[in-house]
Amino acid sequence: MDRTVIKKSYKERAQVGQTFLSHLLTVCAAAILVCAAALAYLWFWLDRYEKHSVNGAMTNYMQLVANKQWDEIYEMDVENFVELNSKEVITSYLTYLYADCNMNGMTFSYAGEDGYSAYYDVYYQQKKLCSLEARKPEGSSVWKVRTVNQNHTYTFDVLDGTPFSINGNEITDFYIHEDRPAPLEFADLSMEMPETVRYTIGGFIYAPEPEVPAGYIAVRDYLAPHFYLGRAPDSIQQEEFSRNIEETAIAYCRYITKDGTFNALNQHLYPYTEFYYNILGFNPQWYSAHDSAVFTNVKVFDMLALGGNAFVGTISFDYIVSAEDAGRTESSTYQLFFVKNSYGNWRLINLAIVDSSTS
Repeated sequence: MDRTVIKKSYKERAQVGQTFLSHLLTVCAAAILVCAAALAYLWFWLDRYEKHSVNGAMTNYMQLVANKQWDEIYEMDVENFVELNSKEVITSYLTYLYADCNMNGMTFSYAGEDGYSAYYDVYYQQKKLCSLEARKPEGSSVWKVRTVNQNHTYTFDVLDGTPFSINGNEITDFYIHEDRPAPLEFADLSMEMPETVRYTIGGFIYAPEPEVPAGYIAVRDYLAPHFYLGRAPDSIQQEEFSRNIEETAIAYCRYITKDGTFNALNQHLYPYTEFYYNILGFNPQWYSAHDSAVFTNVKVFDMLALGGNAFVGTISFDYIVSAEDAGRTESSTYQLFFVKNSYGNWRLINLAIVDSSTS
């Protein structure tokens, strides 16, 4: 066979092979592009599902929790819900709540709605863990989700129209309120008391920290989940209140440690209250014998006048007890509630021992 013909045949076959390979690569590239487009389209709809369906939104929220994206979680919370707890409190609570949980093992069960939000119970390992609140903000088609926290409710007695807010949320008449009740700890007394506006607010994880303008004060009641808000006492009231608080607290402490008598304490008590009868029945024999006791580091704070016939205040101090060559220091904090008797003297109607771990 002619060698020229052989060479020509070889070149033709090579050209055919190159053409086939080129077509194959084109087809592969097209297939890759089609697959990429399909994946992008699928991703788009999955992302849309996550944002626009409540189940997808809750799943996405749990992924944020799994990744510990607390900043994003809190930002979504405060932008779309009324959040009365601080970022630090929310983060601490969620870290505790979801510790050692596999987010892929969560299941959601519809629990109801209130006209603003839908609620879903979250189950993990067949046990209810918590609840989620899901809401579509006005004008949005995207669901927003948050964990419904421990629902601790507090009441707030407001005097003199004191403005206040909690975690940046102004408290207005939008919240459940009651007009003209007497301050909580003084409601059962048959004497003139100032009228208040009492707000009842829930959704707290720990005790809130009401924010008030300069010249006002918010005082927590350690005998109940309650606060009093009003004008801060002036310098004359501060001196008067501080003296009565310190003298009464020392008399009370001396009595329960057997360093003082009931008669000495009785000079500071308002008679015929539940607290008065509890003191009458108290037996201080349990306290260990000692030679001397000294009060140091006395501080009086959180004082608030409740009209002209009542006030509340708190005192902290160290009580140094000595016996022979040994001694110990006991730190105490008391909250005291006073009213004026018919002679115009301040008398104690109740006392709370404040635990440093109280939250």
